[in-house]
Amino acid sequence: MDNAQKAIMIGVGLFITIIVIAAVMLITGMGQDMLTSGQQQVSNISSSLQAQITSDFDGTTVTGAQVISAVKRYYTDENMVIVVNATTTHNADPSKNHHYGKIRGTNITGKHDTGYVADGIEAWETGKTPKKIGTLTDTSSSNKDYYVPNSAKYYANVIRIKGTDTVVGIFFERKI
Repeated sequence: MDNAQKAIMIGVGLFITIIVIAAVMLITGMGQDMLTSGQQQVSNISSSLQAQITSDFDGTTVTGAQVISAVKRYYTDENMVIVVNATTTHNADPSKNHHYGKIRGTNITGKHDTGYVADGIEAWETGKTPKKIGTLTDTSSSNKDYYVPNSAKYYANVIRIKGTDTVVGIFFERKI
C-alpha cells in the first residue's frame, strides 16, 4: 500500500506541475500578444504624430528663419530627412540639395508644386556626412549655396516614401 500511495502522490504532483506549466505558457502567450498590439499602437501613434508635426511644412511657403528652426529641431532625429536647396538659381542639379541630419533619403524626386518622394531612407555611408548646421547661418561662407537668409522665402514640402503616405522628411527649396 505504501508504494501505491507514493505512486498516486507522484502522479498528482506531475499533474499539478503540468497545470502550472500550462498556465504559465498561457499567461506568457497573452502577454506577448498584448506587447505586440502595444508596439503596433505606438508605431501608429508615432507615424500620426510625425505627420501632424510636419503638416506645417506640407506645401507651404516659409521664411529662412523657419527653415533654420526646422533644421535645428530635426537635425538629431533619426527618422527625419532634412534637405535644403538654398541656391538662387535652380537648375535641377541634385548636388545643390544639402542634406542635414542623421539619415538621408534615397533617390529623392519631385518639385515644390508636386511634392517630393524618396525610395527610402538610410544611414549615411562611411566617409560621407551631412552638412553642418552652422553653414545655414554662415554669411562669410565662400559657398553661398549653403547660406539661408532669415528673410528669404522657401517652398516647404514633406518627403514621403514612394507609394505611401509615410512622411520621412522635409524639403526646403528657395523661391527665386
